[in-house]
Amino acid sequence: MSFDSPKILLQHLGLKPNRNLGQHFLLHLHQARRIVAALDLTGDDTVVEIGAGLGALTVFLAPAARRVIALERDPNLARFLAEDLFRDTPEVEVVCGDVLEFDFRRAAGEAGQPLAIVGNLPYQITSPLLFTLIREISTLDRAVLMMQQEVGTRLLAPPGLKDYGILSVLVRYHFRLTRLFSLSPGNFYPPPQVESVVLRLLPEVPDPAALDEAVLHQVVKLAFGHRRKTMNNTLVAGAEAVGLTPAQMRLVLTELNLDPQRRGETLSLAEFVALSNRVAILKQGRTGR
Repeated sequence: MSFDSPKILLQHLGLKPNRNLGQHFLLHLHQARRIVAALDLTGDDTVVEIGAGLGALTVFLAPAARRVIALERDPNLARFLAEDLFRDTPEVEVVCGDVLEFDFRRAAGEAGQPLAIVGNLPYQITSPLLFTLIREISTLDRAVLMMQQEVGTRLLAPPGLKDYGILSVLVRYHFRLTRLFSLSPGNFYPPPQVESVVLRLLPEVPDPAALDEAVLHQVVKLAFGHRRKTMNNTLVAGAEAVGLTPAQMRLVLTELNLDPQRRGETLSLAEFVALSNRVAILKQGRTGR
């Protein structure tokens, strides 16, 4: 049975695509090859594959990597991968579990080096996973992720557009993003209702850097807490959420020559970093640390 015929293979296994898990299986092997090729594997990499499914990516990852940790939440598919498709492939370890609960630090420690990440992300976990990758960035070397076009647009959106938001700022603070290519619904079974996009994420040293990344995250989330509202109604009014008084926040905006009547979604990444750095300094002084 060929893994490039997901409909026939699922029927053979007595299974159907699970909508609750957002399952859409890649149909064409040349697209799988493109995605794996974008990882630039060296043969010494440990790869964490998110949502291995029927193994369309895994079969190309296995000969190109030292080790593949194939995560699959669906126990039926995980069993197929482990007991049938990759039973005689020691390089592939199939793990039945949720990527949001995966121990990236342990895996990187076992590998002795940062991990390569690849996968076709279900819509419902894309944002939580991106925040997980931000948190675990020290364990990552690179990632190639396929996601809904809508999310990719948000990640790449410039300041001032409606798609620009928390993810846009925080992901781009921690990673250098490259849009690789799009895939139409016809590349999947069953076809999704939207297009997908493949992005490469490379961790990089931020420039400019935040003095306190936790404060940067707090400031960004506060600024976008009420879209379309001015910074006077978000950052100033909610200043206590980041450890300042409203008067101190007004002072910060004045010192940075930021008009409090601007909306948070108009601030660039550099402006957010400058803002968070000034907040961190004042916050530190206020707490006496």
